[in-house]
Amino acid sequence: MSDCLRECAAAFFRATGKDVTTSEGFVMGVSLELKWMAPSDAKRLLAMLVKEGVLEQRDGYVRPAADLSSVDVPLAYRPPADILEVGSKPKEAPKDMFHILLDKAIESGMERKEFTQACNRITRELNIDMAASALIVVRDRGVDIGPYADELYRSL
Repeated sequence: MSDCLRECAAAFFRATGKDVTTSEGFVMGVSLELKWMAPSDAKRLLAMLVKEGVLEQRDGYVRPAADLSSVDVPLAYRPPADILEVGSKPKEAPKDMFHILLDKAIESGMERKEFTQACNRITRELNIDMAASALIVVRDRGVDIGPYADELYRSL
């Protein structure tokens, strides 16, 4: 678990004076009250803190997963600009995975433009990687995604 992420979580809870908040309260606190980042980035930060085990999220509430009282937080703390890239940086899907799935979609009779539009729509709606969206699109076309799903899962 990154010290930078622990420091950020400790700074948030100390600044708000709470030991538990809602998911929406976290996002609003980080973006509007503390003015650390945009609401969309605050949502990503929350997801990252939960994924890294710094915070736990249950029933709409967010609280530290461990005691953060021993974490030293500088006065007037602001998270570093690259905090959303800290922690376990997800590995990128293999560069050619999208193209492999595009070829499979075309083999199944789908047009390139239709495939790309469907991938873009799913990526926006689910906020997932483009290669993962491509996997969903080809699955919906009836293509066996077993070997591709395993490879994509390992890369994420």
